[in-house]
Amino acid sequence: MILGDKKRDYFLIAAPRSGTTWMSKMLNAHPEIFCGERRLFGDYADLVIDEGIEDSRLRVTLDKYVDSLLLHHGLPRSKKDDLMHSFIQSLLKEERKFSKKSILVDKITPYLDTSNVVIKSIGRYFPESKIIYLVRDGRDVLTSGVFHWFNKQKKDEGLNDFEKKRLESFHTNGSYKAERFFQDKEIIQWATEWKQVLETMEEDGKNHKIKIITYEELLADTKKILKECFKFYKVSRKAEIINNCYKAGSFKAMSGGRNPGEADPKAHVRKGMEGDWKNYFTRKDGELFHELAGDWLLKFNYESDDKWYKKLR
Repeated sequence: MILGDKKRDYFLIAAPRSGTTWMSKMLNAHPEIFCGERRLFGDYADLVIDEGIEDSRLRVTLDKYVDSLLLHHGLPRSKKDDLMHSFIQSLLKEERKFSKKSILVDKITPYLDTSNVVIKSIGRYFPESKIIYLVRDGRDVLTSGVFHWFNKQKKDEGLNDFEKKRLESFHTNGSYKAERFFQDKEIIQWATEWKQVLETMEEDGKNHKIKIITYEELLADTKKILKECFKFYKVSRKAEIINNCYKAGSFKAMSGGRNPGEADPKAHVRKGMEGDWKNYFTRKDGELFHELAGDWLLKFNYESDDKWYKKLR
């Protein structure tokens, strides 16, 4: 069952912490584009507690929620597509009514182990939609991701001694002096999450019209990449519009006045630069990351040598 309009309903997909918040801010500044985050697909649900908030927050994708509805209402599984179709069509209608814009873009950062479900579901419900993939160096994704976790951790959450000391340093803006900044489990999770999106991206290229951009290209020449994306989405590329989008997504505008490289570890927009991973990776970290996802570093020319990690201390 096809949903939406193939000429007007698109997607922006990336691994978490790859710059989608930045990109969506710029897309939303375009008079023809509304970029939201629907969380339609992934068959996923969990509870998280954000810093400063006592009540837990439910993260659930629509497909998971519909499964729950079917169970509680005693409806057959065969009704799932009908319910999904109704919910999504209503959401698209409300987004157009609210935004008064013709182009809708869904920003997706798949949860761990859900990339396959997300891509298959887009193929099922939006088979002719265009997709922009935003790729960032996975080591910077890992670094940004672990810092982002700090904003969600509390001292009484059952952290191990390493995590408690690191968190204490984080909250006091201290300089963490341990031998390593990352734990193996963190590298494994973030490298895997990064790689999963890229693997599905490669497969998805056979089924959809896709455009691949990188965070690093976007940093180097934001206006040029925006112009290419607007061409891909077939919307206006007037200089005035591109300038307005560029300004809306500037690091200073999004960070409350900081310049790129001026870090606020507790902010969602933390540092706004590439290569920050070099300040935290040890040789052991690099070796483990390369073992898990090194092929993708080479494919995207983030490294030209498969022994890159040997240069680390």
